[in-house]
Amino acid sequence: MAFRGGLLFTEEENKFFEDGIVVVDSSFFDMFTFDFKYGNKDRVLREPNTMVITEELATKYFGDTDPVGKTIQVDQDLIFTISGVIEDPPSNTILGFKVLFPWNYLTLEDRNNDTWSSNSIMTCVKLQEGAVDTIVNRKITEVTNIYKENNTIDYMVAPFSKIHLHSYFGFGKSPGAILYVYIFGAIAFFVLLIACINFMNLSTARSSIRAKEIGLRKVNGASRMHLVRQYLTESFVQTLLSVVVAFLLVLALLNKFNHISGKDIEPAELFAGQFLLGILGVLVVTTLLAGSYPALYLSALRPLRAIREQTDQRTGSGLLRKILVVFQFTLAVILITGAMVVTRQLTFMRNADLGYNKQNLVHIALQGNLNQEYEILKETFGEHPGVLNATASMQPPYRIGSNSSGINWEGKDPEQDVLVSFTGVHHNFTETMGITLQSGRDFTGDFPSDMYNSDTLANWIINTTLADIIDKEEIVGMNLTFMGIHGQVVGVMEDFHFKPLGDEIEPMALAPLPAEMLQHMVVRLAANEPQKALTFMQEKWEEMLPQYPFEYTYVEEAIDNMYRGEEKMAILLKIFTVVAMIIASLGLFALASFTAQRRTKEIGIRKSMGAMEHQITLMMIRDFSLYVLISLLIALPAVWFIANRWLKEFSFRIELKPDLFVLTALVTTTVAILTVLYHAFRSARTNPVLALRYE
Repeated sequence: MAFRGGLLFTEEENKFFEDGIVVVDSSFFDMFTFDFKYGNKDRVLREPNTMVITEELATKYFGDTDPVGKTIQVDQDLIFTISGVIEDPPSNTILGFKVLFPWNYLTLEDRNNDTWSSNSIMTCVKLQEGAVDTIVNRKITEVTNIYKENNTIDYMVAPFSKIHLHSYFGFGKSPGAILYVYIFGAIAFFVLLIACINFMNLSTARSSIRAKEIGLRKVNGASRMHLVRQYLTESFVQTLLSVVVAFLLVLALLNKFNHISGKDIEPAELFAGQFLLGILGVLVVTTLLAGSYPALYLSALRPLRAIREQTDQRTGSGLLRKILVVFQFTLAVILITGAMVVTRQLTFMRNADLGYNKQNLVHIALQGNLNQEYEILKETFGEHPGVLNATASMQPPYRIGSNSSGINWEGKDPEQDVLVSFTGVHHNFTETMGITLQSGRDFTGDFPSDMYNSDTLANWIINTTLADIIDKEEIVGMNLTFMGIHGQVVGVMEDFHFKPLGDEIEPMALAPLPAEMLQHMVVRLAANEPQKALTFMQEKWEEMLPQYPFEYTYVEEAIDNMYRGEEKMAILLKIFTVVAMIIASLGLFALASFTAQRRTKEIGIRKSMGAMEHQITLMMIRDFSLYVLISLLIALPAVWFIANRWLKEFSFRIELKPDLFVLTALVTTTVAILTVLYHAFRSARTNPVLALRYE
């Protein structure tokens, strides 16, 4: 499989740039099972200039008719016949293609696919049952060693079902996608656990209310096991009702959740067997987790003391309640701090210095044969005073993914193997991008000898990271050989981020290539009224190239989109944190109510002895604040460790400063105080006479 960039598709009046184009071998449909709406899987992808398209694309160009046998013009010079239409691939597949071309298409493009150094082709293999990955890896590497001299790369296979979430040979995914699954799974468990703690706390706190019932049941012959079953059944009924309400809420909020998370979960998927089994598992675990301790505690009350309602609150359950409150707020503190760390890291990535000026920088994809028009486009756009400069590159300059080994320079250690990123560019690349040159010069039309020619000669600009690896006093002027191109280094540029900030800055080499070898144009607009310049560019484009739609993207917006996944994660994390804090506060609110009720006589005596209302209020707040303080002492070191582990996924990251933890402590303490304050103030204002008559 070879992934192709966008191409212009024309069918009568319909003209669109289409992406999602994959060039595949004829065995593609033997390996992958896609349902055909039109055509036969055994007859497609075998003839040149044929293609298989998705149902979505077929409807776009041909409506509801059968398009097999009809043609679409690709670019300006190729006619492709549709040989099959498949049903749209599911949204959660990594094979999100729209068009499949047969393998011979690569020869039409003169794309070199027979070199053993290329990493632009993905090969899928089906292993024998019981095959061992490590043995297969070794055998592939051994075969490669036969054909690739001095091979230093070990090859590996990866389970296809795991490529999306796990990091395998950088398959276009940021590292640690599975980590987010673990994080949100842990958060869901924490929120549920906090709710279970509330249930246990309130059940045991209310034990005095049910004490007489328990005593009478035991006197009438009820065994402890009968009581345990009764309370577990009550817990099960309450949990079952909660599950039903929660399920209805999920259905009602599913569209909103899909919008926030960027997912596409259908309501029907919630009724799938696997999902329903998961809910059943949550029901059983929650019933046992929330109801087991109250059942065991209440069933252990002695009949005589229970009938007299003399449950001892100073023993086990009182201590356990305090421990559970501490544990509950420990989880809440971890979630609050985690949400703050994620938000700060995301803000840092969005506002970080990328090594170039992303403001007012416009990216235009030169799809199809548009690169043939680059020179005239650059000249025409430059007529407007709002267009400051323009350049071109092989890949979007903010996301360069090509790299290779085999670089060589004078005096290089033969044993040293360096993986260097590479892209071809045109004149004025560093000037247009706003990249600072440490030494030397940019590629310009004043030096025609810079440009790549058929003798595989071209000059180079390298970044500081590669210059540090070369480690010579005079880099500019030295000879460099890379990607089969021989030339001199004419400039050393400061490092710039050509990948997401989660990735380290790799060694980078730029070579000037003719415009017809480049697919991306970058235009620098003046800061004042850039829209006027864009309007001018569009008008000129439509005059010169009416057959192509004018499409552009602000580089700043494209970079923001690169971090959209982290942004959605931050939003979800904030929502879950608020939910967890509300649940924890509800538990604390109810517990404060029972505590105030139990201490009614004590408060009456204190007031009779001269205690002031504010003293009583502070006494109750102090007791609960102590639990929160203990929670902070436990949670903050734990969250510091967790946050550090998560931040290590990013090569460029924030520092964990004390103000973050101080802010968390203030938020948590304030919420706890406000939660307890109502009952504390109400208890403090109780009439001492009524308080002493309480029992």
